Amino acid sequence: MNTGKTGKILFLILGILMVGAFSAFLVNKNLSDPKTHPPVMTFKMEKIDFGEVPQGPVVNGEFEFTNTGQSVLVIKKITPACGCTGVVADEKKEYQPGETGKIKFTFNTEGRSGVNEKTVTIETNHPTQPNKIVSFSANIQVPQPK
Repeated sequence: MNTGKTGKILFLILGILMVGAFSAFLVNKNLSDPKTHPPVMTFKMEKIDFGEVPQGPVVNGEFEFTNTGQSVLVIKKITPACGCTGVVADEKKEYQPGETGKIKFTFNTEGRSGVNEKTVTIETNHPTQPNKIVSFSANIQVPQPK
């Protein structure tokens, strides 16, 4: 008779543990759901001003960002606005909450003059705002003839 009572208690404890584990799984799944807790791509600087730059050389820069959201940030695509801009992202495409990354770029100043502002569009897995646009500018100085 004692064994039956012990069995019922063990069965009850096992049931409670299973319900608790399942509940923890559901809560954890909900916290990492990008629809309810989206990733947020927060940049250290969204606009970079190089100031005056001589015409001819290639200018290098980078946009540093952090995933300040609560779910994994996935970078799907990076598109510069023009062919004079080259973009190199980290090989990594997924960033956990709190992780940082860099998007490096080059800007060819050859044949350009005056103030140039260029943009780079980053497509992510954010459910309602998938595109983030960052920009840079430079005032390109044409060399004076001698």
